Amino acid sequence: MIIRLSSLIIIVLLIGGCSGGKISYYEKGDLHTRQFLDHVKERNSIRGDYFEVKRNDKGQVVTAKYYASRKNLIEKSSYTYTRKGQLLRHQLIEYFQNGPPRISKEWSYEKGQVTKREEKWFTRSHSMEKKLTIHYDANQKAYLEETWGLGHKIESSTEYHYDYFNRLDKSRRNFFLPSGELRDYWLTIYNDEVQIINEDHYLPDNSLIAFYRYSYHPVKSYREHEEILDENRGVFISRKYDEYGLLLSEVEQDRNLELIKKTIYEYNDKHQPKLVHIYNKNGKLVKTSMYKRTRLLESFRTPGLR
Repeated sequence: MIIRLSSLIIIVLLIGGCSGGKISYYEKGDLHTRQFLDHVKERNSIRGDYFEVKRNDKGQVVTAKYYASRKNLIEKSSYTYTRKGQLLRHQLIEYFQNGPPRISKEWSYEKGQVTKREEKWFTRSHSMEKKLTIHYDANQKAYLEETWGLGHKIESSTEYHYDYFNRLDKSRRNFFLPSGELRDYWLTIYNDEVQIINEDHYLPDNSLIAFYRYSYHPVKSYREHEEILDENRGVFISRKYDEYGLLLSEVEQDRNLELIKKTIYEYNDKHQPKLVHIYNKNGKLVKTSMYKRTRLLESFRTPGLR
């Protein structure tokens, strides 16, 4: 009888060990940090949102699901560990409402640090619309970012370079044709304060087609001056701004640096538009009029710049 009972216990333990781990329920949680609060003993007692957490024999979270209103699966995470218990991989899936996966995010780790992050966006028919992949160095700085579109064709990539102090020094953003060939690229240069000072737009043969140069106030650090090669009009433009981002002056020159036009903007004490003065190529004032539409500092030009 004792032998039979012992055999029965062993069988029960084996079945329990093969059940795939312990499942727990919580009312609060974070799928990225694997932190969960307000434990609930019975799922049937839950009235609102909750987390379903599954752990392995070592107590490590292997899957975690987030449900809304007790039934709708919103997000699901799965975790993989090394033999020493360090996180190796984390995949997070976000779902359409009552539907298939909408976004998939995956982080790869090595010795506790992120080495790669990948995000995918899907349609309801399970087709991948876009994929983003970011690679990180030992200092947790992104050094390569790639974007893929329909048909798994590369659309753009960005290379990041850092100085000795791990400050962003320059970046190159490449744009590709559907054939996979390079269409054009932007080279962006930063100063020691990680402010953009140069943006250059090139063709694949390294021909410069546009550039933007920026300088900053030495004390207040706002952008006070910019020089531009307008690729559409073939002219050089020089602009000055005040600390509020208001345009003070704009000078246009041709490719021989001969003056085309100069415009001066005037404001009242409340920084509202007042007058605009226009000078011709000889530097002579030809027009003064009421200035009603405020021209503000433009954003940086590199497409997709973070």
